[in-house]
Amino acid sequence: MTTSASPGNDIALGLITRDLMFLRRFMQDIIDAGDQAAVPMFCMYNYSCLIVHESHRALRAIEPDLAQLLAYEGADAIERARHSVKLFDDTKKKLSDIGTDFEGIIKAHRAEFLGNTWLPLARPLETDLALWRYRGRVISTSHVANFFMAFPPDQIRDTSSLSRELHNIASELARYTAAVTGELAWAGTSFMDTMMKTDLTAKDVRAKNIYQRSFDPAFSEEIKAALTAFTCALNVVDVVLADDTNSQSAATVAKLRYITLHHILSSLGKLAEQYGSQLQPSAREALADILTAPMSLKIIQAHRQFRNTLVHYRPEQGVLDQLTLDASLFGLVEVYFGEDFASFTTELASHVSCVAQQMEGWSRW
Repeated sequence: MTTSASPGNDIALGLITRDLMFLRRFMQDIIDAGDQAAVPMFCMYNYSCLIVHESHRALRAIEPDLAQLLAYEGADAIERARHSVKLFDDTKKKLSDIGTDFEGIIKAHRAEFLGNTWLPLARPLETDLALWRYRGRVISTSHVANFFMAFPPDQIRDTSSLSRELHNIASELARYTAAVTGELAWAGTSFMDTMMKTDLTAKDVRAKNIYQRSFDPAFSEEIKAALTAFTCALNVVDVVLADDTNSQSAATVAKLRYITLHHILSSLGKLAEQYGSQLQPSAREALADILTAPMSLKIIQAHRQFRNTLVHYRPEQGVLDQLTLDASLFGLVEVYFGEDFASFTTELASHVSCVAQQMEGWSRW
């Protein structure tokens, strides 16, 4: 899908097409997976909403006739979910607001899942938090899923209702992506093909016990839940997306890794500013190790337009003459970082893995 209107439009359409083809393959696999679709959807829903919302917004500016044909349902829910990618960078919410969101989620899950057994002695065995791990790494929890998808705890408990809802969401997003990419050659399965055949495990636990020992005593339960969302997001883009070895996915996988790391580093910086003096030395050291690593500093200090182009698709006018449709990610990495795409994305993947493991070690889950 290209247009002769301008080189900038061609770059934007190229970025959109690659992301939507990645998303189309994933949504088709979600539809085919049936009851096994829940956890992968929990992991990828906010990214999917980001791609759909931002691609439609860009198309309204550069291909308005096409955009008009691509109206999608659930716009409010998609708008909310795509904002959740920003974590503490959400301009509409302060750090305390995110904490309030998780506080409500934790209370709602306790009210739904605890105190239900008739035998008082058995009540300590009740659980109110589900953990999902992939290859031993936590990739989602029921609290994190609730934050990203806004499903109440009773709906998460009702697996048949949840499966129907997820199928409907996937079908709507698949319809949108197919409308743009339907004429392109099918590029194979997504990472779901591997994920469904390997070790995805589930465990039910008591949230209070988990949060009590995680991260640092200075943090409230709700801030610990938010930090857990950081850990899950990093593990998803590290170990889950690593299964997508399709060359046509490389640019989108790099994009998701970059924006995840960008917002987590920014969010951790805000956390350090607010809580730094209250933290134990080990926690201050953990944060410093993450935030002062060379690759972290490279991302923190990077030109914001690189992240903005990845998210919003439309490159800034001042760099158009340096971009080309023939280059990986159209030359954006070379322009903003002075490095080739392969070297940069290898370094990025390595650092995402490092930060993910540091966060998981700090969490003590």
